[in-house]
Amino acid sequence: MYWNNPRIELTYPSDQDPIRASFHNGIHCLFYDPAVPKQKIRYKQTLQDICDWVNCGIKQQGIQGFIQGFTGGISNHYDIANVIKLNMWVDDIRKQGIVKPMLLVYDGQDQYGINNGESRLRALERIPGISTMQSFITTRQEHADRFAHLTPVTDFEQFAQLCGATLGQQFLFTLTDPMAQYGIYWYEFDSDRTRAVTPGEETCVMTFENYFNKHADTVLTVEWFDSLVDWSDYGLTF
Repeated sequence: MYWNNPRIELTYPSDQDPIRASFHNGIHCLFYDPAVPKQKIRYKQTLQDICDWVNCGIKQQGIQGFIQGFTGGISNHYDIANVIKLNMWVDDIRKQGIVKPMLLVYDGQDQYGINNGESRLRALERIPGISTMQSFITTRQEHADRFAHLTPVTDFEQFAQLCGATLGQQFLFTLTDPMAQYGIYWYEFDSDRTRAVTPGEETCVMTFENYFNKHADTVLTVEWFDSLVDWSDYGLTF
């Protein structure tokens, strides 16, 4: 439900401070951990789940039906696009590591929840050499003692510096409300280091269709993500 909250858009540096606003007058807080172990983060959809979903969907509906279909009342396009992006991200992360800190949630459970960055965990299924994730952790003030060993993030300037921000960089935030288990629902920022591996959703869907029309016998496996496809051969543009 918080996805529909107002989106805050700002350019670094900025006098506007969504980080302080996310604390909701002391109810929430934010921390930075440079090395959260992967096994401490919970997520639902693995690479194998994605492979099974694609293989089953195309087998049952054909490529056109799968692309035009819905899962749980939601268009398949976002997840279809992520198939292309994940193939690119596995290769990119191997080359330059993870650029953007994840946004994790602590809600009292043993493992952290994810508010953004889940696809990076899927990519890391194919990169066992990376075992930890730099992360922001958003939670309620009542849990602050649990994170006393970490760096508290107190304002946007500090947040941006931890992201490696440069002058003129664009940031986006969506916040929650005082009743939530966490203060920040979502954030994003533009980066020259990731721009070449973040094509648009509909471009990815068209590319996916072109690829599977040309390779109709393809059965996705987790190993398929290990080798970067030259997606420009299938119409991918930025």
